[in-house]
Amino acid sequence: MATTRHLVIGYAWRDGAAVLRLLQLGGETWELDLEGHLSFEVTQERRCVGHFGHGGPECCPDGAEPLSTQCGACIRRDLFRPCMICNGFRCPTLAPTQHRRCTATHHLYLACFGAEDLKVGTAANLRRDARLIEQGPLAGARVAQGPGPQIKQMEHVLSHAGFTEAMRRSRKLALMLGGMTVAEAAARIREAANALPDILPDAYHQWLHAPHFVELPEVALRSRGMSATQMPIQPGRMLDGEVVGAVGHVLYLSQHDATVAVDLGALKARVIDLEPVGPRKRPEVQLGLF
Repeated sequence: MATTRHLVIGYAWRDGAAVLRLLQLGGETWELDLEGHLSFEVTQERRCVGHFGHGGPECCPDGAEPLSTQCGACIRRDLFRPCMICNGFRCPTLAPTQHRRCTATHHLYLACFGAEDLKVGTAANLRRDARLIEQGPLAGARVAQGPGPQIKQMEHVLSHAGFTEAMRRSRKLALMLGGMTVAEAAARIREAANALPDILPDAYHQWLHAPHFVELPEVALRSRGMSATQMPIQPGRMLDGEVVGAVGHVLYLSQHDATVAVDLGALKARVIDLEPVGPRKRPEVQLGLF
């Protein structure tokens, strides 16, 4: 019988629903639909999720314990990491494949999570919608399109002009209980987008465009504000119940007559043990691990 132990290498959204991206230990990668009845145990074990190589995501060859979600060796192997920490002004020397990815079309987005401050970020063209959906904003819009380095430069400038470049998952979860409406969040983004020409140097104006709002999954909008108890991800924790909602990195599970909020991001690099009843699989889709 195949092992039921799997390494969680990330989460994603497909066709309006959340999925866990799994690596069967000693086997293949696949995706577990987070809908219907869900049952698995969080084990004591943690493993490195691997690195980004010339052909895309690659497994950790050592099966090492991670520092956070990667081991030290995979951090050094990762061809995507130099781009992740680059602001576009002094691009590092990259492998040809990664250089093409870096200079290809990217998008600048603004996202509102229910607070007055807005998050600014970038997304590769293939992930222009997925990048926002996976973060779970109340509203999000692309506001510029251009070569990767220039889009990263715009992000850097805006991050020093009052926009937020990073937002903790715990804050996103707390804001889901706020009273801001989708219409108010969208208005906040439009107002900020109108101000961008006054904030950014003239050289960047050619990349700006009117806000293009990303259509968020219906279940994500419906799940915001759901009353739930946050479930810590701990070794030995059993997740068993019916999925009743999801938004961004948060999964809502009806378990033992209570609704709990599960942080999918906290499962990354954890080894889980699925029940041997075969869950439905989906074909693997290329997606950056980080």
